[in-house]
Amino acid sequence: MAFLSAIMLAIAISLHAAQPARSEGFRIGLSLPMSGNASLLGKQFLQGARLALDVLAPGGEIELMVADDGCETDIARLAMAEIAAARPALVSGLLCNEPARLAVETFAPQPVPVLVAGARSERLLKDAAKEGWRTWRLAPSDKAGAEAAFRLLSQRWKGIPWAVVDDGTVYGRTIADEFRARMEEFGNPPQFADNFRPAQSTQAGLIRRLQKAGVSAAFIAASPEDTAIIAANTSEFGAKFEIAGGETLSGLPFTQEASNVPDGLLAVMETSPASRPGARSLNALLEQRGIEPEPEVYRGYATIEIALAALRSTPVQTMEALERTVFRTVLGNVGFDSTGANVADNYALHVWVGGEFVPVEASR
Repeated sequence: MAFLSAIMLAIAISLHAAQPARSEGFRIGLSLPMSGNASLLGKQFLQGARLALDVLAPGGEIELMVADDGCETDIARLAMAEIAAARPALVSGLLCNEPARLAVETFAPQPVPVLVAGARSERLLKDAAKEGWRTWRLAPSDKAGAEAAFRLLSQRWKGIPWAVVDDGTVYGRTIADEFRARMEEFGNPPQFADNFRPAQSTQAGLIRRLQKAGVSAAFIAASPEDTAIIAANTSEFGAKFEIAGGETLSGLPFTQEASNVPDGLLAVMETSPASRPGARSLNALLEQRGIEPEPEVYRGYATIEIALAALRSTPVQTMEALERTVFRTVLGNVGFDSTGANVADNYALHVWVGGEFVPVEASR
């Protein structure tokens, strides 16, 4: 018990040192998918948020008001009405794009600060700026993955023939097109572009086409399952080109195909929250409390860290704090630019080694 208390104290100190005095009686409204296909993520986020409140504001002066948005527009309308009735000082959660847009449309004009924790819509911040609604987004944008892939692969693949391949889905085409466009701007267009039919037991035809094209590297915009099959086929046929994919590969370790993936597959994705320096004390606390260290737990915790550090006696003062403060969180330092986007970049190049992804630097 003494060890657990020490952990909680360590977590609290970093926030307390920089946090100004607040008035009592604040409510934070959380719109989360507590039902539907995304309910597991909503519950994990809430677990982290409640833990943060327990550790950082145990006196009860801050209250969480949670409403289920179901990650759907119709349910989200009811959630916004519930939260509005509670008169929150700040609204957050918002893991899905549709509820996030409704929250901004509902609360930003009042004005109530809206901190979008999980939804990635780039258009949301652009539309909010046009309306003069001050909104902040903790999550990276829906274009961040392609931009990170360009940043991390452009130098690595400079001057070599490379290919871009997608699975024909909206996700695949979008990230492939965005990555390709950035590489073309850089003066390194793909030598070969192709697509494939997803969810097949083999992609031998694709491998042969890539070999014939003579490429040295290929960016695969597809699901982790399909990328795993392509990587396995590449090894089976003795192909010598390097394979890289996007952040969907974070789910690769949980697929049946993972056992067949050879070492060397590259992935551009965010670093694990548990591996970041600011998360060490929370990692220990999660272990003590038997809580799985899922990414949404850390996101929920960080959201409350930001909210507690930003809350002031008036909405305008809270908004000013969100605009001007660099927040120390379990996810690292978080600050927002003039559009409300998080300026932190937590993407890194990872490599598959021994059945898991590790940062490339750590594998050397």
